[in-house]
Amino acid sequence: VNLATVHSARRMSETAEERKKRLQALREGAQKQEKELKFRNYLPRDEELQAGQIKARVAPEIDVPVVEPDAPDAEDEDAVVNVMPAKANADLKRDVERKLEKLERKTQRAMIELTREEDARRMAEQPHK
Repeated sequence: VNLATVHSARRMSETAEERKKRLQALREGAQKQEKELKFRNYLPRDEELQAGQIKARVAPEIDVPVVEPDAPDAEDEDAVVNVMPAKANADLKRDVERKLEKLERKTQRAMIELTREEDARRMAEQPHK
């Protein structure tokens, strides 16, 4: 029998025993500590559980100072006018145009299909001569 093997086996059994004791202590500690239930948004019907209900907090009042804008200067107005596009919705129209074209094609196809279905229904209902 190799001495190193015996030594490592003894060490493994000691570490296993230590681990076992540590886990048992954790289990006992977990059993002792019962979690307290806290109800923030729920009102329990049981009277014992109602003690765990948390009262709603009220936000403190905040005083917001009101700052009145100064009189606009002529230079500021010119700067705003130069930044704005010539037409207010030109960029929106450009972005939406492709999507509208697709929708228009789909709408036309759907209308044609509905018309065909209606014609087929009428033909089926008509008595043959």
